[in-house]
Amino acid sequence: MHPLRGYPVTSHLTPLPSAERGGASFVVERADGHITDPQVWVLAEKDVQLMTAHQMCELVRRVSRHG
Repeated sequence: MHPLRGYPVTSHLTPLPSAERGGASFVVERADGHITDPQVWVLAEKDVQLMTAHQMCELVRRVSRHG
C-alpha cells in the first residue's frame, strides 16, 4: 500500500552487485497498482530510489506490518 495515499503499489527490489560500505546497495522501483504481469511492469511509470541495506530492512519491516 502507498504509505500516504493508501492504494496498492508494486515494488521491485534489485540488489546491486558491488556497493561500497555504507552506500546504496539496492535499487527500489515502485509503481502504482497491483501489477503481476511482467509486460505491464515494463510499461508502468515507476519511482526509482537507491537504498542502503538498513533502509531496505526498514522498508520490508514497514510493508510487512501494513501488508
